[in-house]
Amino acid sequence: MYLSRIQLRLENLTPQMLEKWQSAMPYASHQWLWQLFPEHATRPFLFRQEPKARFFVLSDTLPLSSHTLFDIETKPFTPQLEEGMVLAFQLRANPVITRKAKRYDVMMDAKFQAKLRGEAQDTWWDRQLEAAQLWLEKQGLQHGFRLQPSSSDEFDSWAGTDDTNVSVPTATIDAYQQHRFMRPGADKSIMYSSVDYSGVLEIINPSSFEQALFHGIGKSKGLGCGMLMVKRRR
Repeated sequence: MYLSRIQLRLENLTPQMLEKWQSAMPYASHQWLWQLFPEHATRPFLFRQEPKARFFVLSDTLPLSSHTLFDIETKPFTPQLEEGMVLAFQLRANPVITRKAKRYDVMMDAKFQAKLRGEAQDTWWDRQLEAAQLWLEKQGLQHGFRLQPSSSDEFDSWAGTDDTNVSVPTATIDAYQQHRFMRPGADKSIMYSSVDYSGVLEIINPSSFEQALFHGIGKSKGLGCGMLMVKRRR
């Protein structure tokens, strides 16, 4: 696997590309990053977008080393995973729940269910946070990790500390955002939600965790969700 740190050169975008970037950023990001893997008909990478048009890309093949749209830094990614290993993590995910073959945003579904139960409005947000937390805990059971108690130590992220999303005051849920955009030529808008998680996890099944690390967690991977960012805890 390869981990790349990539900077989009906004000054190199044509007016038409800049319009796409402003109106359909997740789609444009996915489309342009794919140009770094010209031999692949199916997407061979996960990506995470950061502020100021920066990206982290995890791929199973080496991306191009140069491109007119990007500054690219790449290094091999060969983590040595062991049972009991404790890692700090960040994850931007699209948590959904499936009911009667239809997908629902976990946090919006929790709000709807709280309203149906007649709960006071000032409790709805707590129910949404609980639902997002429960989703991640279930993902851990499926993907070979469990969450650990939060630490007062800050997660020293490659991504830096600047973040345009709204902060959410919980230990493992940092932000929640709803996205909506029109894909060029489409009649219907694309809608999805993302939750930014951070915290500490323990590996309980290295093989399952490696699959999650290499292939992502949850839905909307083509829109920048699902990529686990991990590093050894200090």
